[in-house]
Amino acid sequence: MLFLLRLAKRFTSLGLIMLAISVVAAATMLSIGPQLATVATITENTAAELELEDLEIRSSMYASDGTFLTFLVEEKNRETIALDDIPQPVISAILAMEDADFYDHAGVNYRAVFRALIENINAGGIAQGGSTITQQLVKQSFLTSAQDLDRKSTEAFYALRLERQFTKDQILERYLNTIYFGAGAYGVQAAAETYWGYEDASELGWEEAALLAGLIRNPRDNDPTRDAKTARRRRATVVDVLVARDLIDENQGARIKRAPLPAERQTPFDIKPTDYFVEEALQELLSNPDIPIGSTYDERFNAVYFGGLNVFTTFDLEAQAMAVKAKNDLLPVDDRGFTLAIAAVDTHTGAVRAMVGGTEFSREQFNLTTDGTRQPGSSMKTFVLAALFEAGYTPRDTVRGDSPCTFPNPGGYPNPYKVKGGRGGTISIAAATRASNNCSFVRLGQVVGNDKVLDVAGRLGISTFNNPDDAVLSLPLGSKEVHPMEMASAYAAMANDGLYNKAWYIDRIEDRNGNVIYEHRSDARRALSIQSARMITETLISNVRAGTGKRARLDNGHQAGGKTGTTQSSEDAWFVGFTEYLTTAVWMGHPDEKIPMRNVGPWRVIFGGTVPAQVWGQFNNDYHANLEPLEFPPPDPYSGGRYLKVAGEIDFCNRADRGGSTRETIMVDSNGDGTKDCFNPVTTTTVPVDENGNPIPPVDGGGEAPPTTAPATTTPVETTAAEG
Repeated sequence: MLFLLRLAKRFTSLGLIMLAISVVAAATMLSIGPQLATVATITENTAAELELEDLEIRSSMYASDGTFLTFLVEEKNRETIALDDIPQPVISAILAMEDADFYDHAGVNYRAVFRALIENINAGGIAQGGSTITQQLVKQSFLTSAQDLDRKSTEAFYALRLERQFTKDQILERYLNTIYFGAGAYGVQAAAETYWGYEDASELGWEEAALLAGLIRNPRDNDPTRDAKTARRRRATVVDVLVARDLIDENQGARIKRAPLPAERQTPFDIKPTDYFVEEALQELLSNPDIPIGSTYDERFNAVYFGGLNVFTTFDLEAQAMAVKAKNDLLPVDDRGFTLAIAAVDTHTGAVRAMVGGTEFSREQFNLTTDGTRQPGSSMKTFVLAALFEAGYTPRDTVRGDSPCTFPNPGGYPNPYKVKGGRGGTISIAAATRASNNCSFVRLGQVVGNDKVLDVAGRLGISTFNNPDDAVLSLPLGSKEVHPMEMASAYAAMANDGLYNKAWYIDRIEDRNGNVIYEHRSDARRALSIQSARMITETLISNVRAGTGKRARLDNGHQAGGKTGTTQSSEDAWFVGFTEYLTTAVWMGHPDEKIPMRNVGPWRVIFGGTVPAQVWGQFNNDYHANLEPLEFPPPDPYSGGRYLKVAGEIDFCNRADRGGSTRETIMVDSNGDGTKDCFNPVTTTTVPVDENGNPIPPVDGGGEAPPTTAPATTTPVETTAAEG
């Protein structure tokens, strides 16, 4: 065969060429005769039907109201479309270039095979195929791309069989949804989106059809976004064929040739505001074993990206827009890079409604709401309330509020541990919460036991407290880091009568045929007693009404409760709060470093009660504008008023008692009568000194004080909570 082809190529006269064609054709028929006979025999005698597997198609994700969010696409971007929905110019152009006799042959076009043979002889190689659309579909669906007679004879057999099982329109529809158009686009619909940004393939006309028809034979080289010159030449070739076949006239052809080509790949869907949420929902699809789409990661991956799933999420587009607006309206302009994170969940179900994970997903994929861990400051005090109320204490019980306060801290650093932030006298737990009194809450942590605070935080879904050694004196002031999303879920449980729901993203999933294969089922569990939860709620409502959270108050009669939090030198600022409808955590700070937020925009110092509370208030006022005001159920009547004393607290004299001395002294019982005094110069001792003999000065904070929690054997690390 090769010898004859070379011989034919050397012939120059028409007679000799025709002789060569005749010789080669005869030799070809002799060589493929047995295969064609086999095809005919098998076609007649084999009853087994071919099965076309479901096409690999992308999945789609939707918001809670059914609004489209995004496609889930990997290397293959395909969305099937009915033949009736594909414009006729596209069908006509592709048939003209790939199989003009498609509706006339039975699967194999013998005239086209012979034409291809002649072209290949003239070209001295394989210049033209001759495969029908049915044969191309067979090759894509059942066979390899090997170029040999065995494969071609099998392809012909399958093509004849396929034409007996399916109608021409069914075969063409499958082909137009299967063929690769380059740039990751499989099928006409994906190509319409990729090259022109059309949401619907019905928008395609003759200009687009000519380009698509020219892409099929060599989608990489003819890609207009890669090589416009080559793509333009190929489109012109298609136009000439269309004119020759009277599908378009010469004037139309000239206009198409002059038309601009797509310069870059497109997407018709602006999903930037939802990217953080989409990524979290995607990870839930790929990792949650309760979602029945595969037992291994590979199976789940294939189901998500190629299974044609319709994924309906908890995402509220209107709530998201409101959250983004509140951030954009109120985040002060500052070139140091401070930003906001917002996590909002349904108070009673835990469904995630809105998520602002950072500055912009395209610039920073790290999601501050779910992956970021920052110290919560005084928003941690709410977990102390939970532990206290679970232990039988009430908001009316009292504790000392005077500051500074100092406690023995064996095994910790420093020892003793000194705190600033509070006012003298005895105050109730509710009043200590409204004032965010540091000294009171360090005392309360010791009253109930900081190990109990850790335990209740774990029951409320805080995953970062997993070490008993975290039960340090500074724990009530927020020295241990947390995730904003977990804070939102924990506070939601307090407002939900103590029932905890882990944050979740996927409501239901339908397969490609619309069958529901997954629906979220509540896994709420009791984390707090109803009475404890309602006492916390009552206390935090009071804090928004008349405490540090006043800037988060809502309009139109909506009840809101929450707690502010600010850390050492105002490096992190929080407001976490709830209504009967929504629970929201707002964090502000630098995403990568701990930078004091001083002189930020109009604010001298950023506290949780400033920008975070304002953002929380604006977002929730917008969200609740058209909702019926609801009040939280009150706790059962309770007593209280017990004075809660901390054993071992070190009592210091204040400076006024000592006539303005610059050194604080410990009160001691100088006379042995049980009465402590400050003024006996013999028995008065100074505060602890450091290793160089210098007094340890108080740390300057706002209304909260500096917990230092590093073990004595490690380098000291200061983590102060401050409240404004």
